[in-house]
Amino acid sequence: MDDQELKFQRVKDRRALSVQVYDQLVEVLRKNAVPGAVIPPEVRLAQDLGVSRTVLREALRLLEEDGVIERAADPRRRQLAAPGKRPPAFSAPLEEIVTGAGELKAKVMRHGALSTTNWSRSLLNLPQSETELLSRETLFQRGDIPVVSALEVVPFEALKEARPLDDGVMSGSLLNDLGPKFRSKCVATLWRLSDASTGGRPRSGFADVAPDVPLVSLTTVLSRNGRPVFLAKYLLRLDLVSLNVGAAGAEPGAE
Repeated sequence: MDDQELKFQRVKDRRALSVQVYDQLVEVLRKNAVPGAVIPPEVRLAQDLGVSRTVLREALRLLEEDGVIERAADPRRRQLAAPGKRPPAFSAPLEEIVTGAGELKAKVMRHGALSTTNWSRSLLNLPQSETELLSRETLFQRGDIPVVSALEVVPFEALKEARPLDDGVMSGSLLNDLGPKFRSKCVATLWRLSDASTGGRPRSGFADVAPDVPLVSLTTVLSRNGRPVFLAKYLLRLDLVSLNVGAAGAEPGAE
């Protein structure tokens, strides 16, 4: 497909400009492009959308983080990401893949229903009629220092296969509380690790992190029988913790 066939409109509502650009790019690319299709160059995109290249680059960075687009053969260009690039076969909760000196304590910042967005609809392949997801934001700290932030969402329909949740007893990440049976039936269909800033999607606890602190973003989607059932976005301080990921078999207690 020629990139001239992709038509974009100027963004104009009251949301953050990078969010509006992200949403419109997702909508146009998913509807009109095929995997591997090269998207227009930055200069044209910025003109079509009526935004600065700084705003555009922030939206493009988020799209790369989320695995929607990737670098083309020409590294100056980007293309719609091709499916089938197998991520690590790992569906363990954050508590099992993050390690470091000292005890990490989890603090649930928010838990409850959350309206869907183009981000969640796209990565979870949701119909327009599905308007709410179960969401949890969790902050992991070492002492008083935030080291990992987690935003996790799951369709309410998928909870039928999960361990019953007790809103009064939330031990940490949502994926951990969904239980080993839920996780054992899932495979990772997106697992995207990249450099990150706190500017794109703020997380509780990271507002005061200095710009020179190394932050890494991990976006992951778990699927069951080919259908996405779990989406998460993590921010990690890799100067304070390590991320250990490998192939996983059945978990204890998954029967």
